[in-house]
Amino acid sequence: MTPPRARRSASPTVSTARKGCKKASQRSSASLGGAGATTAPACDDEDGRAQVAKDAREVAVSLLANKRRREVSGQIMAKVTATTLFLDTVSFKTELIKQHAFLNRVTKLLKDKDVKRDARALVTEECASTSDQSENTVHVTADVARTRREERSRNPHPFYVEVVRALSRGDISATQAVHELQQVGVRVTKAFLKRVRTAQSFRDDIPHYSECEDGRGRPSALSNAYLDQLAKIVKHYIRVGISLSQETILSMAKNFYRDEHHADPSDNTFGSAWFYRFLKRHGIDTSLYNPQDALRLNAATEHNVSNYYQRVARTAVSNGFATWNPDFDANDRSSEMIIWDEEKKSRVFTFDEAKVQLAYEKGVRGVRMLAIKGEDNRRSAVTANDAFAASVMGCRNLAGESLAPYFVCTTQPNVEDGFEIPGTITDTTTGACQQAQWIRGTKKGSFDGFAFATWLKDHLAPCVPDLSPENPAMVICDGCYAHTVDEVLEICAAMGILMVILPPHCTHILQGEDLYHFGVFKGAFRVERAEIEAMKQLAAAWFIKLFENGVATSFGQREFWYAVKEAWKGAWTKQAVEKGFKMQGLVPFNRAPLWKNYPNHERKELQRSPPDKESQVEAAERCVERMSIPGAPGLRVIAQSSDSTFNVTFDGSPESFARAPLNMMKLDEVYKSLENPSNHGMNDDQLNVMKQLVREKQEEIMKTVVTTTRKRRNTRRHDQYDEATAPAMARLLESREKREKTKKRTHDAAQDGCDARFKDNTDDIQFLAALHKRLDDNGSLEKSLTRAELMKVMRAKRIPLPQGATADVLRDKLKEVDERLYEANIECTRVANARRPKRARHASSVDDANVRCEVKYHPSGVRVQLITD
Repeated sequence: MTPPRARRSASPTVSTARKGCKKASQRSSASLGGAGATTAPACDDEDGRAQVAKDAREVAVSLLANKRRREVSGQIMAKVTATTLFLDTVSFKTELIKQHAFLNRVTKLLKDKDVKRDARALVTEECASTSDQSENTVHVTADVARTRREERSRNPHPFYVEVVRALSRGDISATQAVHELQQVGVRVTKAFLKRVRTAQSFRDDIPHYSECEDGRGRPSALSNAYLDQLAKIVKHYIRVGISLSQETILSMAKNFYRDEHHADPSDNTFGSAWFYRFLKRHGIDTSLYNPQDALRLNAATEHNVSNYYQRVARTAVSNGFATWNPDFDANDRSSEMIIWDEEKKSRVFTFDEAKVQLAYEKGVRGVRMLAIKGEDNRRSAVTANDAFAASVMGCRNLAGESLAPYFVCTTQPNVEDGFEIPGTITDTTTGACQQAQWIRGTKKGSFDGFAFATWLKDHLAPCVPDLSPENPAMVICDGCYAHTVDEVLEICAAMGILMVILPPHCTHILQGEDLYHFGVFKGAFRVERAEIEAMKQLAAAWFIKLFENGVATSFGQREFWYAVKEAWKGAWTKQAVEKGFKMQGLVPFNRAPLWKNYPNHERKELQRSPPDKESQVEAAERCVERMSIPGAPGLRVIAQSSDSTFNVTFDGSPESFARAPLNMMKLDEVYKSLENPSNHGMNDDQLNVMKQLVREKQEEIMKTVVTTTRKRRNTRRHDQYDEATAPAMARLLESREKREKTKKRTHDAAQDGCDARFKDNTDDIQFLAALHKRLDDNGSLEKSLTRAELMKVMRAKRIPLPQGATADVLRDKLKEVDERLYEANIECTRVANARRPKRARHASSVDDANVRCEVKYHPSGVRVQLITD
């Protein structure tokens, strides 16, 4: 049976399956030829989007159909590009969409199953219309195409001749011809094909494709045997953890070249281009080197991690926190090594610090916000103080309880006394849930030895009943310097705290705070912050009636601490603590692998019967009207308020900011009602008092929205261990003060180089006096002042200067400092310039008076000529 032929035409818009066929295919009649009409779509956006979607689908079907035709056809066909088809669409002619956006749509549609089905059906129908046995066409098309490709790969010369003839006829371009031949393993260049076409036009023999020497690429500097040996060496070192540099690999390649060719390579033989071609050819890639990854890789070994669990188990068993499990199986990773004592789980703690900033952190992933496709979506313009930051200590025990956060701030925090962030553990000194504490620490807002010792004494110890060396508590933490300084270890011994230190550079797999809690906390903090910023901008825009352009607002400490509070709640619940310990492998103590997967639960959506469209639209409009106010749609839902509620409290939450416009509107209604005497029975004095109260409340709301000042709270202290820890605390405080003095002294010394106010200027004063004496005696300076001399004058006058001031800057500054000296210096410069010999000019050998210019006009242009008499 003769295989069916697909249509010869490369254009997807013409339906001529066989030469002389008059009848067009029904599927191809809806292709781009019919869509090429210049009639513009309606101006409505919906119509435009529908037209773009229609054109993109037609182009995708045409591309896939063209690819299919070229596969099943026995003839050479031109490859159709999406750009060419886009130029014939209505979307292009009416400027509905840009080209790159349209091509992106087409690329996505090429993977759609329905589009592939339509393209295959289109080509199958065309093949069936050209075959006498159309019922067998669908079954044999794929086999015929596969057989043809295999035959062309085995014997490519007939196909090569066919491609050359198609190129001579103009059916395909030279680039397409090169691409077609590459599919069957023939490598030629466009220049070679053009020479072949020229030879055929003179009826000469078509050259064989093997004669194309330049089509096989640049000859390799090294043979395959040497390249394979070099690749084997490089891969060996990669497998053992040694990464060779580019210079080393190129040096070995040059040695191989000398051994193979008995000559030195040229300078441009082995370079970066050869290096990356070598890597790509042998399956070697490059990756960014991070020293921290190397430290973690070297430290987080099986021995170190196993040794850590052994140390924790020995410490817990020897101090009565746990007992050995007699059924422990070292080969079973789910078996528990020790069994924790349920009554003493509350005396085993783990903790870690994290930093939060008032300003946006650099290098941190942002929050995903809602955006409308195709529009320039505006973002909230919010500013924040870059100088304020705080470190927070998160702590939990094996019983699932968490301590309240403990903050060390760069400056004194603005937190009112009634603001609380509670923990889930009970404070033994108050009998209630522990509350958060704030202290002022170092300039970086980080924990040092003194701040950490204060946290141990005033925050951790009150949560452990009867804490003493005879009845100790156990803590597990990393080896930060603040945790292991001598004074801190002395305080822990005096209080009865047993400390187990994690292996270095292993917190990413052994510390539950890093594994789970702080990730949840910071993610929730960023989301809460974004909501507060949006609501504060909405409230500020409502007050000044500027809804379109938006206003810039500030993110202060009040909003910052509210966001911290809301984010802290979900990150340190009992369920979160239990999950963190399970990931950490402590409860149960089974040393479980940290890469254990948690099953994903299927979510079933509720099946609801949607109402008809008209009633649905009306219901939605009524709902929006109920929850909105002018200029702020949906504000009542955001504020969690209604017409019957009136709440003027502010705690920094997004709801409190959203309530501000509602409260202002409610107070305006109250004020207007007071204007009508029938609505109240008050006299004039009482009416004035009520109006004054309403206006004061409105002013209070506006000030609260704009300002961020809050009362300061006192830090709680636990004095049970003052006597035992006083000497060590005093040494820690002395060490902190010494560090601060050293930093200040270093900073002042650094300023001396650029600020003349901090140097001894006795010699400079004497130099300035000598200058003035010389100026009085001689009436002028002998020579202009150099930069070093100008610096001496500035230091004598104690003039602050920028760092690295140039001579021009110093001369301009001298005019402000000493005008008489400035004039004398300028005069010396002028005299020195006048004494310089001028460059000799070569005189012309022709007298200018005897030279004239002659202009002649020609049909080709104008000619200008100098003529000497």
